[in-house]
Amino acid sequence: MSKLKNGTPNKYFSNVEPYLEEISRMALNMTEEQIAKELGVAPSSFRGYKHRYPALVDALKKGRRQLVMELKSTLIQKAKGYNYEERKKVYENGELVREEVYTKAALPDTGSIHLLLKNLDPEHWAENPQALELKKQELELQREKIEFQNWRPVD
Repeated sequence: MSKLKNGTPNKYFSNVEPYLEEISRMALNMTEEQIAKELGVAPSSFRGYKHRYPALVDALKKGRRQLVMELKSTLIQKAKGYNYEERKKVYENGELVREEVYTKAALPDTGSIHLLLKNLDPEHWAENPQALELKKQELELQREKIEFQNWRPVD
């Protein structure tokens, strides 16, 4: 086990590196603090490992990307509406008599629709289209300023 500058043992190689794939999966459902505790590492050490070991950052990013994709998919499903089955067990005198299955509809959610349109089509759904246009112009001016500052005459 290697040691850090202050003499404390570095658990990265024993408690973190062998579990990078698992860390990607953990990142779908857990905070970084929870992941650290699950690995037997102090949260402060875990944060330090992120600065020293790019493989850990990549593993966390991979899990977070997957989480974002799943959340986007769920939000889209909620915005569009969907059908689902609901099961109900019917008991008489403490015994199961039958199980009833109902198909129900979750109607499209206007809040989800608004959020998706605002983020996926901001030119048409921005809350303040003038501010969006001004931001675009500001970015273009900043780009031109950087190009001008980096300009050097050719000898």
